[in-house]
Amino acid sequence: MKRTVSMVVAASGTAIMFAVPALAQAPATAQVWDVRFVVDSTGPFAAGPTATQVGITMFARVGILPNTSATGTANFGVSRVGGAPGVFRWRFHDNVADAATVSQGTIHRGLTMEIDSRQLLDTAGHALAGHFAPFRGSFNPQVAPLYLGANDDPNNGTFFNVPIGQPQVTQLVGARGLNFGSDGSKPVGVATALDGNPANLLGKLTPVYRLYYVPSAASFGVRTISASVSGMSGRYRHHDFFFDPAAAAVPLPDQTFTFMVPAPGAGALMVLAGLTWAWRRRAGARA
Repeated sequence: MKRTVSMVVAASGTAIMFAVPALAQAPATAQVWDVRFVVDSTGPFAAGPTATQVGITMFARVGILPNTSATGTANFGVSRVGGAPGVFRWRFHDNVADAATVSQGTIHRGLTMEIDSRQLLDTAGHALAGHFAPFRGSFNPQVAPLYLGANDDPNNGTFFNVPIGQPQVTQLVGARGLNFGSDGSKPVGVATALDGNPANLLGKLTPVYRLYYVPSAASFGVRTISASVSGMSGRYRHHDFFFDPAAAAVPLPDQTFTFMVPAPGAGALMVLAGLTWAWRRRAGARA
């Protein structure tokens, strides 16, 4: 196997030379990615006709098909899913609010503990929000032993909540980090590819990113929100080395999904309608 010479500068300033393998990577055609955007169906942020805030989590896993690369079948899981600022875009469209030329809602980082139950804090002492712990190795500041950085790092999502138009987030650039997982979690999102169909992967999805969608404050009633994701890419880890040997990014398909919300205040209107129906029923029974 070919070897590449690398250099590390120690704390004293002395250069240390050592050799590491030059690793092959599976081509994009041999990578099978399964990325899902899962809307909460239970709990306080579940979508539906009474929801005033909705939780959404991006999950991912990756498998590698047999290929001609010499060592291109090793798979140590998801390294990053998302994309650079201005390239990756995750938008939300409220058609009713759009027609009224008002805000189409707002989006914010969601608490990761609601999904993985890990009571972790960022360097500012805040509960982790946005990227899950394994993918925060590119965030600043870095503090050992957990390299989780701060929630407000730009790579943890840059949000655009506009007075009129679609809210969107870009710059989801989390990474596994130099210690093979910002939190030392080792491989996550590793799957076995039976064929090129993502639905046939065998292996557990790993949560990558969480956010909240808050509907427009205008009382538009129950309606469907459409979310679109474009410019997404993924990188997988092809070896277990401390210097983060992630493969080159490959483009991933655009996605769209929908969910139902009312506007804040719509719940009160629904309760009033229910009370009116109940009163009419009782009045009819007395008659």
